[in-house]
Amino acid sequence: MSKRKLDAEDSRLEKSLPKRQKTKSVRFDKATVFYFPRRQGFVSVPSSGGFTLGMANNHCWEETIHLCSLNDEFITDSTKQVVSIPQKKRKILLKKSGIKRIFKKEEKDCMEIRLSRILCGCSCGEMCDAETCECSLNGIGCQVDYGKYPCSCEKNSCKNKNGRKQYDPSIVERHYYETFTRLNGIAINVGLEQIL
Repeated sequence: MSKRKLDAEDSRLEKSLPKRQKTKSVRFDKATVFYFPRRQGFVSVPSSGGFTLGMANNHCWEETIHLCSLNDEFITDSTKQVVSIPQKKRKILLKKSGIKRIFKKEEKDCMEIRLSRILCGCSCGEMCDAETCECSLNGIGCQVDYGKYPCSCEKNSCKNKNGRKQYDPSIVERHYYETFTRLNGIAINVGLEQIL
C-alpha cells in the first residue's frame, strides 16, 4: 500500500468516528495509598504542648483503591479539618506504635518555640528608639501584622535602623491579581484599577 492510500483511508476513518468532546477537568479512577509506621516527629510544633507525631522515612505497605467504589462516608470524613490531638492521646499513640523511648527534650524544645512565638516583636509603644528596641537590637526590622502585634511601635515614630513593615491587604490583593493574570495569560479588569 502506498503512503497516499493510507492517508486517505485514515482521514475517512477519522470522519466516520464521532468527535470526542473536550473535557476541561481531570478524572481519576484509582489512588495509591501509602501507609507509614508512626514515629516521634521532631519537625513540627504542636500548639497544645507535648510530643510531636511523625512517620517513618519508608512506608510499610501500600494499597490501591478504586475511587468509584468509595462510599460517601469516606469522602465526607476525609474532607474535614484536621483536629488537634491532645497531649496525653499523642503519648498513648506513640506507645501503642511501639515507641519505647520518647525523647523528653523535644517537649521542652517545643515549649520554648511556642513561648518565643508569643513573646515576639518590640514593646516600644509610641516612641521607638533604636538603642532600646528589641527588634533593632536583634538586627531585624519591626513588623506590624494587625493592631499592635507583634510590634507595638507607631509608623511615624519607629527609629529601627532595619526598617518597619506593616501588613497591607491591598498589596496582598495586588500580588494575587498579578499572579493570577500571569498564570492564566489574561488580563483581569474587575477591581484591578482600585488596587493599582
